Amino acid sequence: MTSTASPATFEVTRSAVRRVLWITLLLNTVVSVAKILVGRATGSMAMEADGFHSLMDGANNIVGLVVTAFAYAPPDSGHPYGHRKFETAAALFIGLALLTVAYRVVEQALSHLGRQAVPEIGVGSWVVMGVTLLSNLFVAWYESREGRRLNSEYLLADAAHTRSDIYVSLGVVMSFAGARAGAAWVDPVVAAVIAGFIAVLAVRLLIGSFNVLTDRAVIPAEQLEPIVRAVPGVRSCREVRTRGGADAVWVDLIVHVDGGLSLRAAHEVADRIEEALMRARPEIVDVVVHLEPAD
Repeated sequence: MTSTASPATFEVTRSAVRRVLWITLLLNTVVSVAKILVGRATGSMAMEADGFHSLMDGANNIVGLVVTAFAYAPPDSGHPYGHRKFETAAALFIGLALLTVAYRVVEQALSHLGRQAVPEIGVGSWVVMGVTLLSNLFVAWYESREGRRLNSEYLLADAAHTRSDIYVSLGVVMSFAGARAGAAWVDPVVAAVIAGFIAVLAVRLLIGSFNVLTDRAVIPAEQLEPIVRAVPGVRSCREVRTRGGADAVWVDLIVHVDGGLSLRAAHEVADRIEEALMRARPEIVDVVVHLEPAD
């Protein structure tokens, strides 16, 4: 027995995710251009690096817009299990992009450690970073809320990325304070610390994507077995397997029933198992039950 969402449901979800991505793309583009321009004008390496980091956010939004044109499409002959791993692939891309940003920030920070130039921080710098922090807080909250509501792995991954931006921006503000105090070393050191935050987040995203792509178990079998055994007509169950992501789980299992049951009665048991699992764990989107006669 299997269960999949209707094409209409897929289309509603896809449209909602794309609306979120368009809004965040606009915000990311505005703040990234502002930080790059002001950072270059004032000589703030940390601020300019933060600008390129935000520009990467915009690039990820564009990737998301492309991906969600396919990820929420219903199953077809070419992808009978659906297209949700397109989202996982996009989350993997974000992780790799974050690692690249972290490397470049560290490289630039090391090259500036021996320099004595102090960034010229003015009112414009503080205003841009204040707007950036407010924008990041809003985007992280908005994407997290919509990601949970829409069960969107991509939005949740991008929201996590945006939360890293908040740490980055706070680090830039710290570098401003160091520059005002005349400490030239603060700017590259803060940039290196920021790169560490980015790298940690990247590794987390890569591990999560790797687990999905390698079909790591999502729900422990011992949590599902009692649900199945409680269904009337079930004698026992074994080989309960799960795969997918936290927002979309596929389950298959072997269930033993009375060998004397009619085909219709056995089919009804399978239906009840599917209904019980999906009711208990809403993240389950598909259940395959293989029935065998009990000994």
